[in-house]
Amino acid sequence: MLENILFGQGFHIPSNKHKGIALALVSTALFVVVGALVRVLSERIHVFEILLFRQLVFLVILSPAIFTHWQSLIRPQYLAWHSARIVGAFVALSLSFLVVANIPLADATALGFTQVIFVALISRLLLGEQVNWQRVVVIAVGFVGVLLVIQPSFASSSLNYIVLGLLSALGAAIAVICVKKLTGKDSTTNILAYQAVFVGVLAAIGAWFNWLTPSLYELMLLLAVGILSSIAQWFGVTAYKYGEANVVSNIEYVKMIYAICLGYFCFGEVPNQLAVLGAGILMLSPLLPRQLSRFIRKPS
Repeated sequence: MLENILFGQGFHIPSNKHKGIALALVSTALFVVVGALVRVLSERIHVFEILLFRQLVFLVILSPAIFTHWQSLIRPQYLAWHSARIVGAFVALSLSFLVVANIPLADATALGFTQVIFVALISRLLLGEQVNWQRVVVIAVGFVGVLLVIQPSFASSSLNYIVLGLLSALGAAIAVICVKKLTGKDSTTNILAYQAVFVGVLAAIGAWFNWLTPSLYELMLLLAVGILSSIAQWFGVTAYKYGEANVVSNIEYVKMIYAICLGYFCFGEVPNQLAVLGAGILMLSPLLPRQLSRFIRKPS
């Protein structure tokens, strides 16, 4: 097991809570590294080709489970939800690769956090879920943080990529909602396998028209994107097995630190003071509801 490698001899984790936090920290770091690799590859390789390799590696890793559950896979159910998840995942992945290839790493990461806004809206409109005031506070403050990081300008040439980043976040939100709807109705293997296969098919169509045979170096980076993405996803899911959901989910905001550091050291991207302030607001926003609750309950 991968967590046994991470937490092997000589590395002691005092509790499951800390193990969940550690796994989440590694997962978020790996996702940012994948973004940096996509940035390097996109200088010559089209994003559809990068996505195709990512899906192929994921399929290879998933193949034992697919072989075991092939009978249920050839008799699909809940086609509407699976189809919406596939489209949402394809939009999210392909556009996120395009965005990370063309704007600063921290900006692309910040745009990804707008997913929580779309999840809240879609959950409220389609699933009838209530959004409590604590969640509204986190979303509103987090959105302010996003705006400070990306500092959108209608005169900026990056505006198109900001819009694409928002569409990517919308696609990711649709995929999340569909997974939430399918969980408990269909198996995890089916959910993952359909996404892996059909997002790969859509990426293959795009890659066919934009194919460029990768060099050995680029091939190694393409495989790294697939492997690291799969490991990051697995670590992220496993983190919830050990840690509380509200604690683990808040670790996601540490991505901003990784993105700023990696953008600076690898691509020479230097954030201004407003961007640093926005990153700080983003990371602190999940803590605000608890502090406000204490303030409200505090006797006068």
